[in-house]
Amino acid sequence: MKRIIKTFFFLYFCLSAAYAQQQEKNKEEILIISSYSYESKYIYSNITKFVNEYTRLDGKYSPVVESINCLSLDERTNWMNRMKKILDKHPDAKFILLLGPEAWSCYFSLTEEKYKKIPLGCIMGQRYGATFTDNAIPSLQVADTQKQGIVDYKQVMEQFNVRFFEYYEYDTDSDYKLITRLFPSTKNIAIISDNTYLGLSEMRIVKHTLEKNYPHMNLIYINGSRMDLEEALHTTASLPENTAAILCIWRFDKKNVIYMKNAEYLFKEANNELPVFSLTGTGIGYWCIGGSIPKYNEEVGVTLAQHVYQHIDKEKKDFPVYLHRCYNEFRFDMDKLKKFNLSKEMLPDKSIYINDTTLNWKEVLHNYRWYLLLMSVVMISLIVGIIISIHYSWHIHQLKNKLMDDKKRLEDSEKELRSAKDKAEESNRLKSAFISNMSHEIRTPLNAIVGFSTILQEETKQNKNIKEYVNIISYNSDLLLKLINDILDLSRLESDKQNFNFSKTDLIPHCQNVMNSIQTSINKDTKLYFRHSTLTANAETDLTKFNQILINLIGNAAKFTREGFIELSVKPDDEAQEWVFSVTDTGCGIPSDKQKAVFERFTKLNEYVQGTGLGLAICQITVRKLGGRIWIDPEYTQGTRFIFTIPYKHVRDIEYTPDC
Repeated sequence: MKRIIKTFFFLYFCLSAAYAQQQEKNKEEILIISSYSYESKYIYSNITKFVNEYTRLDGKYSPVVESINCLSLDERTNWMNRMKKILDKHPDAKFILLLGPEAWSCYFSLTEEKYKKIPLGCIMGQRYGATFTDNAIPSLQVADTQKQGIVDYKQVMEQFNVRFFEYYEYDTDSDYKLITRLFPSTKNIAIISDNTYLGLSEMRIVKHTLEKNYPHMNLIYINGSRMDLEEALHTTASLPENTAAILCIWRFDKKNVIYMKNAEYLFKEANNELPVFSLTGTGIGYWCIGGSIPKYNEEVGVTLAQHVYQHIDKEKKDFPVYLHRCYNEFRFDMDKLKKFNLSKEMLPDKSIYINDTTLNWKEVLHNYRWYLLLMSVVMISLIVGIIISIHYSWHIHQLKNKLMDDKKRLEDSEKELRSAKDKAEESNRLKSAFISNMSHEIRTPLNAIVGFSTILQEETKQNKNIKEYVNIISYNSDLLLKLINDILDLSRLESDKQNFNFSKTDLIPHCQNVMNSIQTSINKDTKLYFRHSTLTANAETDLTKFNQILINLIGNAAKFTREGFIELSVKPDDEAQEWVFSVTDTGCGIPSDKQKAVFERFTKLNEYVQGTGLGLAICQITVRKLGGRIWIDPEYTQGTRFIFTIPYKHVRDIEYTPDC
């Protein structure tokens, strides 16, 4: 029984491991292939920034890192096999990133079509690289069409599905011109490179450029693939006069001994008088004078992650190919410039200097001008503030006693103002009550006069003279009655004694009734129109007050329109939730500077036209009490157009403040 249980668990774990291995094998990944150990500084930095940015974008594919572990050229026959093993290990790679020129060269040596279809990203490499054409070497068989030992990866990439390509170029031509300008007696140039693919590529680039453009210059090769460090140091120490050197890189010699910066210090001690210029930035700060150096993009990992995310996660297959060259900059060591008696004036503009201990006031003022300006403004502000503070302290001390006296006077004035305000309010109340009562008392006997005048008109039809006198009495009695009614209405509106009865109604029929009632009293040469864009105009309002507004406005229009037309129109404004009414005439019009004055009490623009001057003031107060607005259209110039609004629904507790 125990044997059966053990067998069962053994089979279970074997199947689980096989299933997990198969799942891992079929998993789609982003494959990162590094030329060197991914623990090196720049490899680690770029991979970390790529993974962090891709994770921040919530990418769905898993980045995995593999390394070819390229060291010296002596093991180059193994690089292609390592590349193929990595690719066989990850057959479902969704995107492949190649870091370093060795990885570029190995991958671009592949001939299978499936590898040419996988999307690629290439970073951390120079545009031109060395080639090997020996058939005994099963790697780096990139075509060298010009048989010069170097290949242009920018052209080779066109045969592959490269989606991201950032590269740099060594500016050997600028370095040569710099050398001959600073050291015009130079007859020999020593090229120092090591036993690595990078060193070999750089040496061939320098050799090709100098032999092509400057064939008269004698070239001396200090080649780590053919010399050990001791031989290289001896060659450096015995260089002839009028020789300058271009340093590519030195990490491995022919014995495959790895060196860090200590080798460059040994070169310096071997020939301290040798002017050395750096092709890659190596040695600047302790050995090399300077040179034209590629400015390596430290954020390329971030940009690469964003591009990969758009291409495979967002599946934007037509996303443009990223092709970018890192630009070069001149960099110099001030200590070396002083040693060789070289000045900044002899060097290119916008150069970068290290070990520069001299204080350049012009540069300081330029770089820190905004800080200096800010400090100056702050200091001036502080000084001005102190002066102002002293002035105001003295001034405040003087005003303090005066303010105490003013305070007492203000308190007394406040009491007087409160008393005057109370008296004014009481007087206003008594005035309104007096006007209301007097208007009522006057209107009662006046109604009797108007009534009996009407009876006399009927009784004196045969006597024309008496009839004319009676008509005059009746007409003026009507005017006096209207004046009293207007005063009474205005007084009640201002004292809030006027009652408003709001109810829901359709305003269209009432507008039509008002138009019909006025039709008989207008001039025969004047046409009366009523236009409405809707069949109904439902609103919650006081119908009596609404009719009073219409009668006042249309009556005014009839007074001043001898011929032409008077038009009443109504249309809805759903945004403001209100009806918009307009009364338009072709009369004499109202000047623009008088359009606000007509709403004031007892204002008459034409003294020869009968009227009290209160109608429009009553209209304005009434419209506002109903929740609307009233104004004169300033753009209409053929006469006068009054516009007022009535809300769809009455809003309670609308307070009115008189315009006085």
